[in-house]
Amino acid sequence: MAQAKARGFQGYRFEPPIPGVQEDWLSILRFDTEEHLKAWMDSPERQALLADVAAFTVEVHTRIARTGFDQWFPSSSEGAPPPSPWKMNMIVLVLLYPIVLLFGNFVVNPYLLAWARLPFPVALFISNVVSIVILNYLVPCTATRFTWWLQPKGKDTGSIDIKGYLLLAAACAVMVVIFTLYA
Repeated sequence: MAQAKARGFQGYRFEPPIPGVQEDWLSILRFDTEEHLKAWMDSPERQALLADVAAFTVEVHTRIARTGFDQWFPSSSEGAPPPSPWKMNMIVLVLLYPIVLLFGNFVVNPYLLAWARLPFPVALFISNVVSIVILNYLVPCTATRFTWWLQPKGKDTGSIDIKGYLLLAAACAVMVVIFTLYA
């Protein structure tokens, strides 16, 4: 496929129509940055390919979809690409794990389930809402402190990626050990 040769291309997926939900085929392209995606979308090669298949298509629509956590991770500078999704996921995991465990042990189990006798799905829903509200405050604050890892500058980004990953993996391991012993 031609887009596989485009700079920053990370993969694609085709989704068939789903009756009652989506009546058309869907093509999902993944690029490492929005800049690389835009370069491919505007490229003469892509425009030529679209012209070649025009007789077989009724219409073509495009839109850019970002990861679900983008609103929590502001770019360090105007026009800079957002952090890699795997890095955003790591930050969210490191923060979400203790919130869920602590709220579950100290609020959900004793108060929502035992005292209020709420059904588990209701207690879980409340727990999820509380977790998201707390993450709305913690993730941007943490992202600011991890800018060195989320959006590294310079040529040694590989070792920075490894250092950040090891730091967050160690934090997860420490929490698992502590929570296993004391929770």
